[in-house]
Amino acid sequence: MSNMTIYYQPLAWSIITLVIALMLIYVSWRNYNYKKNKMWLFYFLGFLSFLIASLLQVLFAIGDNDPVSSALYSFLVAELVLFLSLGSAQQLSERWLKYYYYYSIIATVILILGIILSSPFGISSNGIPMNFPPLVPATSSVITIPATGLILFLAARALLFKGNKTKLTSVILGVVVLGFGGMLVASGFWQVLYISEFIGMSLFLYGII
Repeated sequence: MSNMTIYYQPLAWSIITLVIALMLIYVSWRNYNYKKNKMWLFYFLGFLSFLIASLLQVLFAIGDNDPVSSALYSFLVAELVLFLSLGSAQQLSERWLKYYYYYSIIATVILILGIILSSPFGISSNGIPMNFPPLVPATSSVITIPATGLILFLAARALLFKGNKTKLTSVILGVVVLGFGGMLVASGFWQVLYISEFIGMSLFLYGII
């Protein structure tokens, strides 16, 4: 059995994002337990997806490039954005929320098909998840672009009319950083992956505490 190569810089960043993910899970689950609100349940599911994705980043950093890990990571990084948007979407009327549920199911099926049609594939290069088959980011964008837009729209609307404006601004900035970082990574600028995760999720954490 050959020894795995450990990439220490990606490993260190992955551990940091893992710690942030644990804090986000704690806060969202605590709030859901207190309030029994679907918003917090979806936030919890989103942060749970982030936690598993962070664990997979740790595996990539110690040399894993298994097709199953790659496919699962590709699925989770899109679904976590979808879950966060579903949490924010609880502000919508029942009619529009129902439409968004339908859209979420359809978009998820499209993503799964994109992953299946691209399989098997490995995305890790030097311990960093960056080599996605073209069909995977194309199908994941069906989820992430509308979901990010919805989060920004609803957060901006809330910023205008109600709530703690400092915390809402933090959530908006967190989404912008995550979205912009994701686009740069998809364009080949992998160096921003962990920094955008750290800053974006830290801003999100501050915004929901």
